[in-house]
Amino acid sequence: MNLSWAEVTKSLLQYWTQLSRPQKIITVVAPLVVASTLIIFIVWASRPQYVSIFTNQSDTEAGAITTKLTELKVDYRLADNGASIQVPQQQAAAVRLQLANAGLPQSSKFSFDNLNQMRLGETDADKKLRYVLGLQNELETTLKTLTGVSDARVHIVMPEPSLFVEKKLTTAGVTLKLVPGTKITEDQVRAIANLLASSIEGLTPENVTIVDTNGNILSDILSKSTKQEHLTGTQIQQQQTIEENIQKSVQSMMDKVLPGKTVVRANVVLDFDQIKITEQRNGPGAVVSRQNSTETSTNGAPAGAVPGTTTNVPGYSTPSSVTTSSSNKANNTENFQVDTRQEERVVSPGTIKRLSVSVIADATSVTQAQVDQIQTIVSSAVGIDQARGDQIQVAAIPFDKTGLQEEKNAFAQAELRRQMVLYVEYGAVAFFGLIFLFIVWRLRVRHRRSKLAFETELQALPLTQTEEFLLAQEEETKHQVKKTVKTAQEIERRRIKEAVEQYTRKSSNEAARLLNAWLTEDK
Repeated sequence: MNLSWAEVTKSLLQYWTQLSRPQKIITVVAPLVVASTLIIFIVWASRPQYVSIFTNQSDTEAGAITTKLTELKVDYRLADNGASIQVPQQQAAAVRLQLANAGLPQSSKFSFDNLNQMRLGETDADKKLRYVLGLQNELETTLKTLTGVSDARVHIVMPEPSLFVEKKLTTAGVTLKLVPGTKITEDQVRAIANLLASSIEGLTPENVTIVDTNGNILSDILSKSTKQEHLTGTQIQQQQTIEENIQKSVQSMMDKVLPGKTVVRANVVLDFDQIKITEQRNGPGAVVSRQNSTETSTNGAPAGAVPGTTTNVPGYSTPSSVTTSSSNKANNTENFQVDTRQEERVVSPGTIKRLSVSVIADATSVTQAQVDQIQTIVSSAVGIDQARGDQIQVAAIPFDKTGLQEEKNAFAQAELRRQMVLYVEYGAVAFFGLIFLFIVWRLRVRHRRSKLAFETELQALPLTQTEEFLLAQEEETKHQVKKTVKTAQEIERRRIKEAVEQYTRKSSNEAARLLNAWLTEDK
């Protein structure tokens, strides 16, 4: 049979008309879905994977980098509002080297490594300037590593030493660019100030000015707040922690006896004064040295004559008696060393200055005797000290149970709605299940009825007609199979014919030579 285009088209149309509507839809949609999926997968697989080569770049640096990438004809993408630059992953390493060779991204060229370079004609002032610039760059790099800081600039002013001018103080200014959505804390501000003060000679934290890119002065807390004021937030947190611990301890104890029938509150006043006590005690002491001395003296003198002229006459005899005197002196000296004992105690802040505890019990659940017992037990549990001014109050008051009852009713209604929804779901599943079973049953009944009707029709026909009917069906089946096979053969012939025609068009000389050879052989 001639495999012409008309025959192939006719076979396809005949095959198409034999298909049912679902088969036609599947025949058209399935290839389209497969082709679309394949095309999408190929496009997705061939799409380049972008990676970031630079992040957290300023607008100036990002503009210079993108300009250079455009010159290099490299595809790139911007992320993080232009702060990050991404290129295809396969080109990332090469692009980064090319940009580095071009000096991008541009950053400060001063660092401590530059101090090792000797420059002709450089003075001490020039070398100090390079030192300051390198120190600024190193501090900027350090500040960028802090959490929440995306960029930082540091400016240092170091005055020249002079003998005739009063010494000026070293100062520093810091500008911080914070990550969007973050806020720097007071502790971080103090940490930055202390970091600069420890890194720069002659700089104190009070002489550091820290601002952000919004113009807010962050370093005001360094001069306006003292250490004690800085502890205010910590003091409140410590006070709340102690109060919560006392409340939880007492509440857990009361819930064991009266669950849900008591309310406990505690108030603590803490003493945050740091007291330094110095005490000196003097004892009886001990003898260090002792000295005893005794002095005795004796003096003798002749007796005197009788007054008058007689004794003055030469040759007058005088008495020969002598007068004697003596004295004794004793001296005792003892040196004592005083026994001194000195004690120095520092009372840490945070001690409890006064404690107040209040307990409210449901009047419908406790008696007055139980109230007294609760007061005694709670006083012992929390350590109430009357001398310190601590107070405890226990009262029996009827609780307002309206809200509790409303909560119970709301919970019961929610539970009822949940059960109703569950029952509806079960009912819907059962309903659709019954419908499905009914449809299956109807199909089976219809199939059985059609089969029974076919058998009845066959039984009603004579035997010869039945055989003829069956033979006709068998012949029809064979004809369809033969037609299908024949159609396949025609398609194969048509394909061979098209191949020959295509070969003839491409190589006409070769085809003529072959045709001439075939004709010669036939002769």
